[in-house]
Amino acid sequence: MSLAFKCFFGSATLRPPMALPKTSAFVFVLVLAIGASAQQPVPSNTHAIAPTLAAALPAAPSSTNATDSSSFLGELGHGVVVIGKDELTFIKAPFRKKNLKWDALFLATLAPLIATDEHVAQQVNPAWHDTGIAVSNAILGTEVVTAGGIFVTGLVTDNSHAKETGVATARAVADSVIMYGALKAILQRERPFSGGAEGKFFSGNWQSGSFPSGHSMFDWTIASVIAHEYPKWPVAVAMYGLATASSTYRVTAGVHFPSDVVAGGVLGYLIGRYVAKQDNHLPGDVPTPSKSKLIRVEDAVLSHVSIGVQ
Repeated sequence: MSLAFKCFFGSATLRPPMALPKTSAFVFVLVLAIGASAQQPVPSNTHAIAPTLAAALPAAPSSTNATDSSSFLGELGHGVVVIGKDELTFIKAPFRKKNLKWDALFLATLAPLIATDEHVAQQVNPAWHDTGIAVSNAILGTEVVTAGGIFVTGLVTDNSHAKETGVATARAVADSVIMYGALKAILQRERPFSGGAEGKFFSGNWQSGSFPSGHSMFDWTIASVIAHEYPKWPVAVAMYGLATASSTYRVTAGVHFPSDVVAGGVLGYLIGRYVAKQDNHLPGDVPTPSKSKLIRVEDAVLSHVSIGVQ
């Protein structure tokens, strides 16, 4: 467990948890001993008190276990800080001056989709629903297994790049889950199968809101990380193809509107790209693979989008 957290959040200088003062510890143990002995008859022989106290005292933990526990808690705390900083970066990103034109383009793309969402939802054949749900779930599962397989392969072969890819994917998905949950609770959009398929926002549906699509967001997050960690066009086509198919099936499944999956896809892609661009997933230097023309064009376009330090 300690190795996984070190891989996920990198190395850091951590302070061990503060120990109880010796006097307080002694008093605490003494209270436990007294409480335990109070349930027994008072011995007539005073020499029997010592064995009773000794039996009530717990065995002292080994120094190795204490060190492992301290390391685990420290890494967990550092991980929470890393994810928190990521979320703060994503919240600030739309308000950067450099991004305002991209914000306008994003909203301009969503506006006509939202305006036609109801019409599209009404055209979806109910006979497609079960297939859409099954296929989209299978694709998301395939992407998760792919990322996990890359990480396990890295552990077995001691391949730093493979381990970094698995770590980056896990971190990016954690970021996406938090952002998705927050947006769903805030925007509270109706699902296509509820409220006459009108897709109203702020409808009180904060537990299972439709906007953005979680499947689409997670699909594109995983695809983005893997495509950037392995910047070859076959990988990019395969991963983005799977993400596109899954997003489309969420609409034909009757559980999301087109604007839901587009928004989820864009957000997931950007979160995955941001995390994949970070260079501190694992200690040590990892050689940067040569990039395909597709990835170079993508980077050239998105170099004008400022999410954070990349």
